Amino acid sequence: MSITPETVTAGSGQLINAQRARDLLLQDGLDGIVAATLENIFYFSGVWNFGHELFPYTAESYVVANADDVAAGTIIMSMGEADMMLAGNSTLKTALVYGSFFRVAPPGVTLDSDEERVKAITLDSPSAATSVDALAKAIEQQALRGGVVGIDERGANRSLIESLAARLPDTTFRPAAEVLRRIRMVKTPAEQLRLIEALRVTEAAFELTTAAAYAGITERELKRVFDTALVAAGAKPAFALIRFGRGMALGQVEPGETKLERGDYIWYDIGCTYRGYRSDIGRIVSFGEPSPRLRDLFAASKLGQDAAIETMRPGVEAREVFDAAVARVRAAGIPHYERHHVGHGIGTEFYEPPLLAPSIGIPLEEGMVFEVETPYYELGFGGTFIEDTVIIRPHGAEIVTRIDRGLRVIDA
Repeated sequence: MSITPETVTAGSGQLINAQRARDLLLQDGLDGIVAATLENIFYFSGVWNFGHELFPYTAESYVVANADDVAAGTIIMSMGEADMMLAGNSTLKTALVYGSFFRVAPPGVTLDSDEERVKAITLDSPSAATSVDALAKAIEQQALRGGVVGIDERGANRSLIESLAARLPDTTFRPAAEVLRRIRMVKTPAEQLRLIEALRVTEAAFELTTAAAYAGITERELKRVFDTALVAAGAKPAFALIRFGRGMALGQVEPGETKLERGDYIWYDIGCTYRGYRSDIGRIVSFGEPSPRLRDLFAASKLGQDAAIETMRPGVEAREVFDAAVARVRAAGIPHYERHHVGHGIGTEFYEPPLLAPSIGIPLEEGMVFEVETPYYELGFGGTFIEDTVIIRPHGAEIVTRIDRGLRVIDA
């Protein structure tokens, strides 16, 4: 089976929801923003800076953007990371570097276009001494000095607001991590395609993993099949919660040496990162004829998920979806069913708002993408699980997962 994903064609549109960004920033009284976390930097620049993954507590890179044109931001990275700017969106206005790193361009050597671009940024332009120096320059370039600037306060530099305020006392800086997440709640068509790509890679890896199951294989060995399939497709493995039978109730324990036996079932809660976007789906696969109890529990869980998806449409509040799902699971055969949520948004983060939870009154909007799930965990048995990706369309929710949503049974 091939695990080559569907591709997004060139010209399918930009990932940034620019009009939504402008509207929400101005609504919050912000003239512009400074993105500081991995996901927000990627969203506003197209650069996936793996330095944030390698050095999560110290890595600093930024995008400064004016609300009037968030796609034309100024990207800031350390001198050593300047080559990653080659992956940036063509709409970016400028690139600035700070700190020190040493590359040379010997006289007489012909450089290609990428090398010329990095040379222009690093060797032909002065490097700022610090990240704050570079940010101050970018804020001026973006015509934001003297205005109100929202700061992504969840970045590595937790004193960034204070540092910028001391450097630019005529400019107002406010925390803005939540407004950036609100901007990203509604996905553009290009983002939806990216999410579907990540989903297709995950589905194909799931199929290959399920086909590899046999009596005696261990959880760890099956996880290795899944991770290998993702890597072969160019994706980054994120999580592979693959447990057998009663192990599901302790599912966040790393898959181990438990062997698959006839009458067991395989629990999958799996996801990856592909081209900057995430996946997260779940299934139960019975190894041999499932017990009546497993069939009953799965049926109740799926009916609850069905109720959630049937309820989802623009204008419905997240808590209404939660209430519908829990009520249906209870009525369908798990009367004591409890959950803290029945789904979550997904995008450049695995968990994005809104959460489908009892306290969340955020209305659903067209273009939101969710993972909808109604898991049930029972110590001594395991439980049941189903999780699917859906996109909110004008008249309801579209399930974009392709793998069978029933309780799959494979030969033992």
